[in-house]
Amino acid sequence: MATFDAKQMQSLTGLQATARTFLMVGFTVVETLTLGLWLALVEGAPVISRPAAIGLAVLTLGLVVEHVLTDATVNGLSLSFPVTRIAGVSVSEALLWGLWLGIADQLGGVDGILVAGVVLTVLLVPQHSVEDNVLRGEAPLSETLNLDTVGFSLVEGVGATVWLLLVFEGQQFTDLLATLGFGGVDPAAVGLAALGVFLLVEHDIGVTLARQG
Repeated sequence: MATFDAKQMQSLTGLQATARTFLMVGFTVVETLTLGLWLALVEGAPVISRPAAIGLAVLTLGLVVEHVLTDATVNGLSLSFPVTRIAGVSVSEALLWGLWLGIADQLGGVDGILVAGVVLTVLLVPQHSVEDNVLRGEAPLSETLNLDTVGFSLVEGVGATVWLLLVFEGQQFTDLLATLGFGGVDPAAVGLAALGVFLLVEHDIGVTLARQG
C-alpha cells in the first residue's frame, strides 16, 4: 500500500510540474505578444499622445494577465490572489518599459539601445524584488533589493536589448541573421521570438526562486 501511495504522490508531483510548465509557457507567450503589440502601437508616437496612452493601457492589461498566471504557477489556482498588488506591479512594470523605450528613442542608434538596456536591467532588480515579495505573500516593499533577482533581471534586460536592436537596427544584422539561418526573415520577428526565449528563461528562474519561499 505504501508503494502504491508513493507512486500516486510521484504521479501527482509530475502532473503539477507539467501544469506549471504549461502555465509558464502560457504567460510567457502573453507577455511576449503584449510587448510586441505595445511597441507596434507606440513606435514613433509622442510620449503624450493617444497612441501612447492606448499602448500603455494594453501593456498594463497584458502584464496583469501575465502576473495572475505567474501567481497561479507559483501558488496554485485560487480566487484569493492579491488583485490590488498585482495591478500595482503591472502598472510599475509598464511604466518601466515605457521609460526604457523613451531612453532608446531619445539617445538613438545602437548606443542608445544599449544604454536603455543597462537602465532597464538595473531597474528590473527592484521591480522583480517587489514582484517576488508579492508572489511569496509578503508586503510588496518588505525587500526592495533582493540580489537573487539580479540574474534573471539581466536575462530579461539582454532579451529586451536584442529585441529592440533587431526592430530598430535590423538592417545592421542581416548578414548575421543569414548566417544563423534566418536570411529573408523580418529581423523584427526574429527579435520578438528571441525576446520570448529570454523571457521564458527569466520566468523559469523567477518562478523557481518564488517557490523556494
